Amino acid sequence: MDNISEQRVCNKFCFKIGKNATETFEFIKLAFGDDALSRCVTFNWFKRFKEGRISIEDDRRPGRPSTSKTIDTITLVRDKIIYDRKLTVRELANEVGISIGTCHSILSDELGMKRVSAKLVPKLLTEEQMEHRVEVCLDLINRVSNDLSFIKSIITGDETWVYGYDLETKFQSSQWKTANSPRPKKCRQVRQ
Repeated sequence: MDNISEQRVCNKFCFKIGKNATETFEFIKLAFGDDALSRCVTFNWFKRFKEGRISIEDDRRPGRPSTSKTIDTITLVRDKIIYDRKLTVRELANEVGISIGTCHSILSDELGMKRVSAKLVPKLLTEEQMEHRVEVCLDLINRVSNDLSFIKSIITGDETWVYGYDLETKFQSSQWKTANSPRPKKCRQVRQ
């Protein structure tokens, strides 16, 4: 039972034991603190119980229930976005046959995904190059810990300007990711 339903039950209980709406509101405010329903809502529900209402559930609203945000649609959107994470919301909505708003709601609310741009790196390293970088760093740490004056003997080079160009725009390289998945990387293209 959620917080709002609990407060409605308390409201109904206070009505049945003969409390008035003001006392009921004070009790609910005391019990639920900052999460308490507003005075207007509490008085409205108290009035409904006074008029003979039994249920604490919301009234049915007119209108057609949503048919596009079903388990099957959510699964279909998930499968398509896993297959191609670069799809835009418009393309995905057209493929699945739902509105853009519903598609965006499924991606962000139901699947917990957001669209991020790829992080530009100078170049993507191979496994061997990454292992070599770790070894060099560990070696430098060992040397510094053994000889504190070692850091003064390091000579740095001058800056080198490398011009890059992208074959695709930042938006074109963006893709959908979940909170747990790593940010995509893209290698910067260099002019020869």
